[in-house]
Amino acid sequence: MLYNLVLFLHILGVVIMFVAVGITLTAMMGMLHAKKVDDLKVWSSLAVKVDGLLPLSVIFILVPGLYLVFSTWGWKIAWVNISLAALIVMTIMGPAINLRKLKGILNAVKSETESTPSAGLQEKVRNRVLWNSVIIMTMLTIAILFLMVVKPALVWAFLTIAAAILLGVITAGLILRSSVNTSISKESNSSVNI
Repeated sequence: MLYNLVLFLHILGVVIMFVAVGITLTAMMGMLHAKKVDDLKVWSSLAVKVDGLLPLSVIFILVPGLYLVFSTWGWKIAWVNISLAALIVMTIMGPAINLRKLKGILNAVKSETESTPSAGLQEKVRNRVLWNSVIIMTMLTIAILFLMVVKPALVWAFLTIAAAILLGVITAGLILRSSVNTSISKESNSSVNI
């Protein structure tokens, strides 16, 4: 009974993490496509606020997870160690990269005087480091879930994490490239219509 309760709390932590990462990603996409400073303020404020869910999810994942490792799995299992390492990396990335840059965007939004975002603000929103971090964290969340379910050996666990990081970088690049192409296309269409 205790094992099932602890496992439930561990899985609840994973669900909270997916929700937090999903909302952050949604807010990031909203910021990327915002045409008005007010919209950008709403999305960036949401992204900053939801970042508070990530530490909560880590507590729900880590505390029960450590109990499960000590009581059942042990430390000699590759997927356990690789998942823990990925979780620690994500726990550092969140406040060190995401929250810092998202707060920078929110502060820049608050100092905007025009109704449309300035070029400097748009550059902050399209920051490649921020996008890489958010998308890599999203992919690592999926990779950790995969490791928990499949329980692969060491080589496959490393390959799973490497694939998640690579997919994160590629996906972030595609999203940013697509947003730039969309902006250029809209600007050229509006200048043709003038």
